[in-house]
Amino acid sequence: MKNRYIKIFCVAIVGALTLASCDKGFEEMNKNPNALTDPAVKSMFTLAEIYVDGQDFSNTRGNNLYAAQIVQQFSSLGGPGSKYTYSSEYSAALFGETYGKGLNQIFQLLSVVENTPENSNMIQACRIMKVFLFQKLTDTYGEVPYFEAGKGYNGNVFSPKYDTQEAIYNDLLKELDEAGTALDAGKPFVGNADLYYQSDVARWKKLANSLMLRVAMRLSKVNPAKAKEFVEKAYAKGVFTSNDDSLVLKHDAGPAGVKTNPITSSWVRNDLNGGESNIKFSKTFIDMLKNTNDPRLRIYAKLEATGDNNPASQQGLANDAKEFPGGDKKLFSDPNTSTVLRLDAPTLIMSYAEVQFLLAEAAVKGWNVGGSAQTYYENGVRAAMNILTIFGDKVPAVSLAEYNTYITTYPFKSAGTEAQKIEQIITQKWIVLLFNGFEAFSEYRRTGYPVLVPVNDPTGETQGTIPRRLIYDQSELITNEANYKAAIQRQGLDLMTTRIWWDK
Repeated sequence: MKNRYIKIFCVAIVGALTLASCDKGFEEMNKNPNALTDPAVKSMFTLAEIYVDGQDFSNTRGNNLYAAQIVQQFSSLGGPGSKYTYSSEYSAALFGETYGKGLNQIFQLLSVVENTPENSNMIQACRIMKVFLFQKLTDTYGEVPYFEAGKGYNGNVFSPKYDTQEAIYNDLLKELDEAGTALDAGKPFVGNADLYYQSDVARWKKLANSLMLRVAMRLSKVNPAKAKEFVEKAYAKGVFTSNDDSLVLKHDAGPAGVKTNPITSSWVRNDLNGGESNIKFSKTFIDMLKNTNDPRLRIYAKLEATGDNNPASQQGLANDAKEFPGGDKKLFSDPNTSTVLRLDAPTLIMSYAEVQFLLAEAAVKGWNVGGSAQTYYENGVRAAMNILTIFGDKVPAVSLAEYNTYITTYPFKSAGTEAQKIEQIITQKWIVLLFNGFEAFSEYRRTGYPVLVPVNDPTGETQGTIPRRLIYDQSELITNEANYKAAIQRQGLDLMTTRIWWDK
């Protein structure tokens, strides 16, 4: 694992302690008048929130080029996700960036914040953000360093052991349960330094419980009893109740850096190029929306070269394509730069619609979540359409009449089998998870939906089967060899076809 940030921090501490032992009488002389004497914990908290969604490196490589193409939301001729090829840099991007930035920032913040009632809400929020990051890591790779991760700050552990996914998931649920309960509106928070909810504790509680719902449902096949227990607990404690609760991170259009959208900024700056991008909407995605007259298509897609967002004009690129049919990239659909691909487009990290679809699935299974699968499904579809207003008004929003036509034409399959109902629910979730390829990839592996036709390209690593995970950062063979080898001995070979613990 890339522990260089943690190592540097700890070496600095050791150096500081060494110097302190031999500067008796020179304390005042040695003080830097321009140095901060107290850590800027609120600024550190803000940066941690930004890092939860990742930066350009992991989003461009791990998300756009791998996960989102594996699940056929996007496609590209040479994309490793479209053809199931192996790129060490792209496959490792999430691993290295999450430990080196997101988790590093949270561990560093927790190392300097005193565990006092005044700091309790900040600490609980950090625990919730850690769950976001660790779940994405373990779902993408399988076993990862968890319990010893970050102990370079206070434990001198620079080669942390990998933990089983079962142990990680048990702790993720515990963390969310405890942190959500411990959040207290009567205690201080961080004010406007909280980019998510501006220190609204009630909404943070809903976030903890909604994330618990997501984490618990991932266990639906490997441990259905535990999944049911924590899904019902999350619902009882209180999850998102409207689009206002959705976790939306706002961004700036520039200058390029941590506040720009980690997907759109790199795409627009480097790849889109007036419709000449090699990354296009997948034929699977475009056809799904065109064939159902989905009103969201005009908001999601357009032909960048002409600005045409007419749904009838949209054309997706097949994931097995070896060239652009007709030879003109400009004839294939790009993400809409007037809406979802604006430079300052917000990121939808977790939505109310996703929560409704999780509850719909739980209701199909007969779990106690206080409502019918049909109601939750219809609420989810409506919420997924309405949430697109966060991307501005350059394209007309989905009207109530359009939603009514859609849901009447394609109603919930109340009389269908359990499999048919879950397929319908997860397919709608796949649409709303656009730009969140990692989560869509996890839900595809858990459920098998939407039904995708695998690509069998001779350059691929999987002999024509859809990948089940990404390959670890290979620097682990140098920096953490013994623990890496122990993990693959338990889990299976470090291949894209190796199934992780919950993938049954």
